[in-house]
Amino acid sequence: MTRLKVHITTLPFNKDNLALLEKSFDVTINPLGRKIKNEEVYEQVNKADYVIAGTEKYDQELLSKLVNLKGISRVGIGIDNIDLDIAAKNNIKIFNTPEEPAKGVAELTLTFILNLLREISSHQLNLNQGNWKRTLGKSLNEATISLIGGGRVAKNVSKFLLSAGVKKIKVFDILDLSTDPDWRHESISICGFEECLSNSDIVSLHVPMNEENKNMISKKELLVMGKNSYLINVSRGGLINEEDLYEALNSNLIKGAALDVFATEPYEGKLLECKNLIATPHVASSTEYVRDQMERRACENLINLLDE
Repeated sequence: MTRLKVHITTLPFNKDNLALLEKSFDVTINPLGRKIKNEEVYEQVNKADYVIAGTEKYDQELLSKLVNLKGISRVGIGIDNIDLDIAAKNNIKIFNTPEEPAKGVAELTLTFILNLLREISSHQLNLNQGNWKRTLGKSLNEATISLIGGGRVAKNVSKFLLSAGVKKIKVFDILDLSTDPDWRHESISICGFEECLSNSDIVSLHVPMNEENKNMISKKELLVMGKNSYLINVSRGGLINEEDLYEALNSNLIKGAALDVFATEPYEGKLLECKNLIATPHVASSTEYVRDQMERRACENLINLLDE
């Protein structure tokens, strides 16, 4: 009996998870030793029945050519890199791993919050330049922190913050959060979008990327935030108008920002020139444990299909 073919595009990939997949499928893996480029996807996956995918794009043009493809299992939360309408039209099943990375992404968010409030990176920069300059930061328990989005990651962030003694957390979501027990706490206020942006020390984005959310933070919203606030994005780069953010950081329209994601990655743009920016290369879920768990779930998503 001919076994179905799975191609893994995302690297690295744990050998134990690879062995688990090989029990049920014929498996090939991205031979390039690096992240696959969009223009390289077809050559690698055109004979595959299933793909375990990273963030490479599966648009209408590509999906229409992948006549053997039956499913895509994403190692990660976001599926905005896949044209879901065309996938559904072509009977291509889509899976992701929403539970596994949430805590890891929340950990990086907390790291950013602490770094920004205590001005760790700016102190490091001053020392590197020979300046012994000390400034007063802000303690967590005196900060007002706004979370834009009320999903898994934001819930994990709020749990971290509450356990650390944060007294003022504001949260906004397009869904009604009032009946969600995870958001019932005396230190949490469910607010409108503009209210979350204003009078907050930290505004942290935790929403998916779609047409409605594209550039949800631009000059207008940055003006509402004000000069004493910080912006964090660990979700998707397209949520922020990067040109407007660059101008805001250079003119001190806001105090600073921390970004793990960019509209185009790898990012080499002028935001990296800003001294009041902390930047990381899309590593929010990049811990050994989280990566292992995401890979395993992505494999199990496909293995479970064989029992249907």
